[in-house]
Amino acid sequence: MDEKELKEIFEALEQQGWEPMLCDTPVPLYDNEVACGVPNGVGDVMKETIMIPREFLSMQSEFYVKAKGDSMKGADILNGDLLQVVTTGDVSDGDIVLAYLDDDFTVKTYCEDEEGHPWLVPQNDAYEPFRLEDYDHVWIAGVVNQVTRRAPRVNYRTCMKIINKARKQQPKGISPEQVARAIREVAPMVEVGRRWYAVCRVLEDEGVLSDGDFEGFCQLVRAEVPEHKSLPTRVEMQRLAVQSFKKPVAMWNELNAPVQGKRYKDYVKIAQQMQDLLGKA
Repeated sequence: MDEKELKEIFEALEQQGWEPMLCDTPVPLYDNEVACGVPNGVGDVMKETIMIPREFLSMQSEFYVKAKGDSMKGADILNGDLLQVVTTGDVSDGDIVLAYLDDDFTVKTYCEDEEGHPWLVPQNDAYEPFRLEDYDHVWIAGVVNQVTRRAPRVNYRTCMKIINKARKQQPKGISPEQVARAIREVAPMVEVGRRWYAVCRVLEDEGVLSDGDFEGFCQLVRAEVPEHKSLPTRVEMQRLAVQSFKKPVAMWNELNAPVQGKRYKDYVKIAQQMQDLLGKA
């Protein structure tokens, strides 16, 4: 991506109310994880630098460490989050801090009780707070200023369940009679039983069948063309629902399909014919 393309993306985002920022400033990331639970040594070996937007930086020195454990989940700090730590001596009640206790580092919330005694407080009832006066060596290394979390991935089948649910809520205009007629007309093209999968995938794409309802599909075909020489079976349909074939027909890819060459083209041809037949008035 060149500078012009990046500028166009930023402008489009800004027009829609977003506030994009360019990651243009290196900040050190230290190798060891710091515990959000039992204290653990943070170490002093820098693993790498990461780039963040300049707007995120303050006037104090800053660095990143990776959180470990679940004692701060009530503050929405989870295992694996990157914590931006600002080195400062100014700490207030409620600040989340990176603290050194004797020989270990930990991340907790700083708080002074009504008698003025400082504590480090977890945000999870399963853990006990630390009273700083109980430790010989205490040092507040810094205040957590930002929490960065890696975006999760959602598996394909979860997305398809949501999509298919939305499809069923939308009027498709495909009647049972239209489906039955399409199956009867496409049947002569299906010379091998497993190639019925192309028809099945189209019916799933159109919301006529639920994703993975192979038994329902086989029953539908047997009802319409009971004398067909190669009827589909649930096992054969399941075996083909892999790689790009488990996705809508428009997303099929020969390089990532369970069949290649002429066989792949046969499946595509059957699927296209089925789509055309369902598109008839």
